[in-house]
Amino acid sequence: MPSRLETLRALVAQGTIDPFAHYGLAMELRTQGQLQEAWPVFEALLHSHPDYIAAYAPAADTLVSLGRNQEAQDLLRRGIEQCERKGQSHARDQLRAALAVVG
Repeated sequence: MPSRLETLRALVAQGTIDPFAHYGLAMELRTQGQLQEAWPVFEALLHSHPDYIAAYAPAADTLVSLGRNQEAQDLLRRGIEQCERKGQSHARDQLRAALAVVG
């Protein structure tokens, strides 16, 4: 039986446009400490689905863990803008709090 990581890799490799599959893969990679691999998956997800609010905080955290604080700050600001566009004040407040810690 394939692992969760193998299953998610296969879904993404098949070209699925489902943002949850990409998010799941990035999160699984991150959980397993494979940050160098997780970041490009987050990056592609947020490029193709900039309104996928749930991805901003863990993607920024991944950047911070990679020592890329300025990029994390920029990403959090973009996430805050998306939250404001979508009227998601709770998520916006969480991203603002994360930005205060990073910045």
